[in-house]
Amino acid sequence: MSTRCNIVVRDGDKELWFYRHSDGYPESVLPDLEPLMEKLRDGSLRDNLSQFCGWLIVKGHEDFHKRHPGWAEEKVGNYEPTTGLHCDAAYVYELDLRLHTLTVEEEK
Repeated sequence: MSTRCNIVVRDGDKELWFYRHSDGYPESVLPDLEPLMEKLRDGSLRDNLSQFCGWLIVKGHEDFHKRHPGWAEEKVGNYEPTTGLHCDAAYVYELDLRLHTLTVEEEK
C-alpha cells in the first residue's frame, strides 16, 4: 500500500494544502521540501504563499515525471492541491513561511 501524506504551507494568515499519494515518508518528501525552505531562508524564494506553493508543484512535477517517464501523463506530479487533511495520510508536513520552519508529524 502507498504511503500517503499531506503538506500544509502557511504564511501566518492563510494556508494551502497538498496531497501526495505515494512515497510520502520523510526519506522521500524531505529532499523536495528542504531545498525550498533553504531558498526561502536565504532569500532566493519569497514568503508569498501562492508563489512558494507554485514552486512546490513544479518540483513535484519534475520529480514525478523523471522517476516515471511516460506513466500517468494526466498526473500533475507528486504534490496535488487539496482541500485539507486526508483521512489516510501517514505524515503531515507543515511549512511556515513566516517562521521559516518545516515540521513533520506522523499521523496515528
